[in-house]
Amino acid sequence: MEIVYLNSARNCFRYLIKSFGIKEIYIPYYICSCIRHVAFEEGCKISFYHINLDFTPSCDFPENAYILYPNYFGVCSKLVEKLAKIYPNLIVDNAHSFYSKHYGLASFNSLRKFFPTIRDGGFLYTSKKLTLNIDKDNYSYIPKVLDYDEICTNERRIDNLDMKFMSKTTLRLFKEIDLNEEKIKRRMIFDNFNKIYGQNNLLKININSGEAPFCYPYFAESEKDADKLVSELKKQGMLIYRYWDKMPDSFLENKFYKSLVAIPIVVS
Repeated sequence: MEIVYLNSARNCFRYLIKSFGIKEIYIPYYICSCIRHVAFEEGCKISFYHINLDFTPSCDFPENAYILYPNYFGVCSKLVEKLAKIYPNLIVDNAHSFYSKHYGLASFNSLRKFFPTIRDGGFLYTSKKLTLNIDKDNYSYIPKVLDYDEICTNERRIDNLDMKFMSKTTLRLFKEIDLNEEKIKRRMIFDNFNKIYGQNNLLKININSGEAPFCYPYFAESEKDADKLVSELKKQGMLIYRYWDKMPDSFLENKFYKSLVAIPIVVS
């Protein structure tokens, strides 16, 4: 596979739709809405699918269908590997799993989710490159950890990014990072959270030794228990995000929206 350096993870997905000429794709209901918007904007028909409470798809797919599967919170690499053996056109959204191995037809990740001084950028791993003429993003910035308001402003900026190659600033900042050191620290924090919360976590997490997930996903027994933990974590100064949009109560995935707490891993 080759790496294409683009200015956001969602534009990596856009690039794939264009390069493979994807007209229809399976996408889970439980995913960031920006992914759906990209497919709609590119005129790609979406067939939605549900997932179970262990993140497995709740259905089988046509063998040669294009399927987008997110490596949820960076803890689903073993499942990704199994799916890739069954479905040759699997596309893996590794936005939450920067350090995972790359399986399937293609995969992409997000830099800003793992490296807080970086504001955009995504790596696309693919065997098929576009022949379209794409500009390089000229966005320049001073690296720093953003506060909540600045994060929101930056997210709105990314929502409106045209598909471009990664800026010189983002690529330079990335090359300055000690990836192995960051990975080791991240995994240590993750393992520590698992020692603290694992016994009561409804998710039975079993990840590969080389994994370093985006966050620690704690699936509480009830929404009340989840809210109590969120309150405790906020008192410790943590920013807690709810993933993702609320869904109908009839959807099994809505239990994730209500009761899953994504505990952030902050590498200092």
